[in-house]
Amino acid sequence: MQLGDRSESNSTLRAIALQRQEDHPYAGDVFFESYVIFSRPIPEIVDADDDDSIVQTYRLNQNPSISVGCISITSAGAASQIVIGRGQTHRSESRIKHIRQYAGHQPLPPICP
Repeated sequence: MQLGDRSESNSTLRAIALQRQEDHPYAGDVFFESYVIFSRPIPEIVDADDDDSIVQTYRLNQNPSISVGCISITSAGAASQIVIGRGQTHRSESRIKHIRQYAGHQPLPPICP
């Protein structure tokens, strides 16, 4: 959480959420390198080249102080940013791989032979 102005921020999270039936020491290790999601490049955001895509912004701060009455935040993700103030460049990246390792169900034998 940032209160006040910020020029640039960069948040990154890499996580593996693992649920196993066996104890972790007996089930083997899990490595980030095993999953392509952690090495895949982030897609670039490309601006349109037409004249309608030009955005001009003009700011005039009559009172340069920041005043906030009350903030109610329900939740924030792992690489999220809550900024109260001015910021120029924000980049956030979150990559989470959920793995569930449980034994498969054995089919039941037929009731009638």
